[in-house]
Amino acid sequence: MNVSQPARAKVIAVTSGKGGVGKTNISVNLSVALSSRRRQVCLFDADTNQANVNVLLGLHPALTLEHLLSGDHEIEEILVKAPGNISIIPAASGIAAGSDLDEAQRGRLAAALDTLERNFDYLIVDTAAGSSSDVIFFLRAAALILLVITPEPTSLTNAFSLIRVMRREGITTPIQVIVNQVTDAHEFRAVYRRFHGAVQKYLHTQVETLGHIVTDDTIGSAVRAQRPVIFMRYDAPASLCFYTLAQQLDRLVTDLIPVTSGSLSQAVHLSAGPVQPTSDMMSDISPCAPHTEALFSQLLEAIRSLPEMEQDSFASGIGALINNFAQRYGSLPFPLDRTLYQYLEIAGYPADLCRSLVLTLENLYERREHKPLRDIESSVAKLMADAHGDEARMSALSRHVIDSFHRQFDHPPPIPESAIIDSILQGRHTLQTLNRIQRAIFKILNSESDTQENATREAIPQTERNRI
Repeated sequence: MNVSQPARAKVIAVTSGKGGVGKTNISVNLSVALSSRRRQVCLFDADTNQANVNVLLGLHPALTLEHLLSGDHEIEEILVKAPGNISIIPAASGIAAGSDLDEAQRGRLAAALDTLERNFDYLIVDTAAGSSSDVIFFLRAAALILLVITPEPTSLTNAFSLIRVMRREGITTPIQVIVNQVTDAHEFRAVYRRFHGAVQKYLHTQVETLGHIVTDDTIGSAVRAQRPVIFMRYDAPASLCFYTLAQQLDRLVTDLIPVTSGSLSQAVHLSAGPVQPTSDMMSDISPCAPHTEALFSQLLEAIRSLPEMEQDSFASGIGALINNFAQRYGSLPFPLDRTLYQYLEIAGYPADLCRSLVLTLENLYERREHKPLRDIESSVAKLMADAHGDEARMSALSRHVIDSFHRQFDHPPPIPESAIIDSILQGRHTLQTLNRIQRAIFKILNSESDTQENATREAIPQTERNRI
């Protein structure tokens, strides 16, 4: 079998520093939510001690991977079709560390996993909690790690310890944090910022966030009924969170994770011992790759060793790197829309920042296209729609337009007499309004009459005025 051929499935490991944080529940519901997006999903229960995936789905599988390793059954016979149109690989003990298997077992397992990776879009691995060798094996083989934490202090400290072990083991797999059991988005952002800051400061490791799941009584009911919460109530607060997580994950792996990243079948093969590089393997490596990797390692080490820097100074350095990247490749080194969205989400969508971004983008558009983003009709329509039902605001808008017109042209905006007459005849004004208009007209006429009389008097010589 050619193990160097790229796998199709994205291998996603769902893990946690400690038990009881809802890791398996997230694995199950996230798999179902991904399936609802027309993705082929296989959920691998790799927690050999608990096997909670079966429990949460009310399944009682007759076969496990142990029957595959013995050679008695094929992988198609092991797979269990579960509610939500997902497939399950039931847990089996002694299969995580490939070095524990003999050559025949390793071959069967690798072939089975290779088949799965070619027939599914996602291979979700629900690992055990903690940092045992079994867990590290799956984290090393994954293309992306979803690390589940809760606001509970022990959850944060154990997750921190797991990342420290991963760093010591040389695992550089991208980490996306999911914050479970939060009251709302505000608590989610506070917990994530605290955890992110500690990991960045003390472990010099970057983690991002995929999102959060709110505390919801429906989850408890779903667990007792042995069903995904999405099936209990698709519009429950927790269910909506899972749908959002699935959307974010789908977008993330499509944009950022290469097709060749993360293969369990290759990991099983490599676990037999060190692999000597062949001429075919070496031909795939660019001659400048080792030099480039060393260069970036030196750059990162130099940045880490710098004394405490001002934020503006550090930002200017990053800006220079991005500018050079954009000049060389004609694009940004990251998807701007998703990065900006995540930044605004973590920051809590501050009004001043959002307004500044909108104005900046509008100005850039006008400078490039030499025309406003909105024509005058759409701008007026938007203003009127915003002020709908607010008489005071509508009046203020009218006065502002009239005043602006008067300042530019030295006279009020023309209003057709027929429009005024039609408006009165159709009964659009109350009697009080008509009286005010009448008094205003009389006042203007009297004022103009007085002005004209004064002007006439000024034009008459003083001697004649004395005679009058």
